[in-house]
Amino acid sequence: SKKKLSKRDMGANMDDYSRIGYAPECVMEYVMTLLNSNFEEWRMANPTAPLDDFQFTTKKMSTSGWLFDMDKLLDVSKNTVSMMTAEEVYEYVLDWAMQNDNELYGLFAANPEKAKSILAIGRGGAKPRKDFAIWREVKDYVAFFYPELYVPAEASAYPENVSKEDCKAILEGYLANYDAADDNSQWFDKVRSMGESLGYAGKPKDYKKNPDQFKGHVGDVSAVIRLAVTGRTNSPDLCPVMQVLGQEEMERRVREAMEILK
Repeated sequence: SKKKLSKRDMGANMDDYSRIGYAPECVMEYVMTLLNSNFEEWRMANPTAPLDDFQFTTKKMSTSGWLFDMDKLLDVSKNTVSMMTAEEVYEYVLDWAMQNDNELYGLFAANPEKAKSILAIGRGGAKPRKDFAIWREVKDYVAFFYPELYVPAEASAYPENVSKEDCKAILEGYLANYDAADDNSQWFDKVRSMGESLGYAGKPKDYKKNPDQFKGHVGDVSAVIRLAVTGRTNSPDLCPVMQVLGQEEMERRVREAMEILK
């Protein structure tokens, strides 16, 4: 993934970046790490500052040939994209998908507000999520939000230490106690309480101290819900995910998961 910059390979051809889905800002950020040795230090100290604020100087330029590192480009791109607003990411993805992915374009164009709500999850704050670096990765990231792309988890994907009976009990309890008006704290408190009633520790550290006293911990309980709703072991925080999906779609998926677990 490291090589001298050549006009014949990926690195100098701008069409390659566009096709793969790099935002111009991301490429510019990476190129600045090549041009000035102090840029990365400046960026760390000024994570949200516009690029124009950086004081470029020829004194900090390398006199040797540049080594183009594709892995580092992806890393820089992921950081840069994480600092964009949901609106900015939406416009970029919509424009890219129009040329490169008709299915994704159709989903985003049909319901812009839903797409922006998805992209807004975990965005902003001191530690924004870093789920994708390039636009061609977005479809996989958002897929479970759309019934057209959603794939339910198989029974074998559920935690090994949670029996099928407990999985179904967790999902039944979740349906009975879910309230779309709950904030993230209220939502998690209900999940914790439900898990404790079934013999799971309310905190992972409690389970770690006394594993013989519990079937597992609240993380196992939330993992069952996550798999039922998203079909995945990893996703953004479930509370905002539920709000985007809507209660009707969430309930449909949970009931489908209970059928799969029979």
